[in-house]
Amino acid sequence: MKKIFYLILILTIPLLSDAQKWKRYRYEVLFGIGYSNFFGDLGGGNGKGGQSIISVKDVDFGASRPAFFVGARYKVIERFAIKFNLLFTYVSGYDKYSGSISRKNRGESFSSPLFEQSLMAEFSVIKERYGRRYTMGNIRSLKKLHINTYLFFGVGGFWFSPKTKIDGIQIEGQASRSTGESYKTYQLAIPIGIGLKYGVNRKLNIGLEYGNRFTFTDFIDNHKDVSSGNKGKDSYMLLNLIFTYKLRTTRSGLPKF
Repeated sequence: MKKIFYLILILTIPLLSDAQKWKRYRYEVLFGIGYSNFFGDLGGGNGKGGQSIISVKDVDFGASRPAFFVGARYKVIERFAIKFNLLFTYVSGYDKYSGSISRKNRGESFSSPLFEQSLMAEFSVIKERYGRRYTMGNIRSLKKLHINTYLFFGVGGFWFSPKTKIDGIQIEGQASRSTGESYKTYQLAIPIGIGLKYGVNRKLNIGLEYGNRFTFTDFIDNHKDVSSGNKGKDSYMLLNLIFTYKLRTTRSGLPKF
């Protein structure tokens, strides 16, 4: 009986040890590059501007702009993490490139810097794997890639400062040309999206993340379309390539740099 007990104990200890490996790397630092696209009243494709998780019909890829961000992640439990991001990008829209006749006839355009700070919660649908070295030479099938797949949701704030061009004349605004309404250039945003993360080695990951930012303002493009009865708010999307570096957790629970 004792031999059976010891055998079970010997087989169980490695499994318990492997299950706790995520605790050794609770902290991660992130940086990435990607592009942004805007959904609002000015510019866009053939569809109706406004908020949508994936507004493919209203995407003007020619108006995409580079995005850069840094961030930090902390794993609360194995499948749940919180992440803080700082992001900078530009958003823009050009009526003349839109597939909509009414937008082309309007002929306006805008561009705005955008600086975002956000706090997000992440839930891993497919959890991350720890403790082995990932090399492409050892991967013989997609099933063995063990790509960490996660969903995220959060809250953030962003600063913007639109410049609109009408008939070749540039107009800076904190008051909409279309309605005359004044507005604040710092607003709230709700990030929501999905991410993929693959372990290059024990400490370095590379990933891809898509997300949309739902906002509570209709003035990112300094324009509010009241003629069509459109009451939707502006939004912007981000597609980023992410590099993640894991920091070892000390016995005191702090990251070791």
